[in-house]
Amino acid sequence: MSGGRESAKRCAIVTRDRVIDCVRRELRIVVTVEKTMTVEQISSASGIEVRTVRTYMANDPTEAREPSTSALLSIAVVLGARCVNAVLSLIGYGGAEPLDEPDEAEPMAIAADMMTEVAIITQAAARGKGRINHQDAPAVEKAANQLVHDALKLSSIAEAE
Repeated sequence: MSGGRESAKRCAIVTRDRVIDCVRRELRIVVTVEKTMTVEQISSASGIEVRTVRTYMANDPTEAREPSTSALLSIAVVLGARCVNAVLSLIGYGGAEPLDEPDEAEPMAIAADMMTEVAIITQAAARGKGRINHQDAPAVEKAANQLVHDALKLSSIAEAE
């Protein structure tokens, strides 16, 4: 069984070193090259201690730390789209943009799209005489998940305005 774990470790898609290098590079660009934020500002905005942010920036391999997923994402959001895309590039993705930009969001279109999901659930409930049968359950689950997703978008738009 341990052979399988060793194999998984050797074949990691995203290695510790790649994550450390990515975060270090992005923090250094913002703090020392562009000088658009200080370590203290990043700490305050991300909720990560100043000392911890500094360890993410360390060049010395014995001092450098890999951020947790929540710390990595918090820093990425604070630093902005370039950092978010740098993090996503670790897994071969990019082109991220904020989902809740109020000037680009279309609440009426989102609400209209939600009607399709409501119709799916309503029709399934009608077929099952008030209950969802096992044949309709996958479609209903998918529709319900989409409704939640769309409702969160609407909530974000309302908060941003």
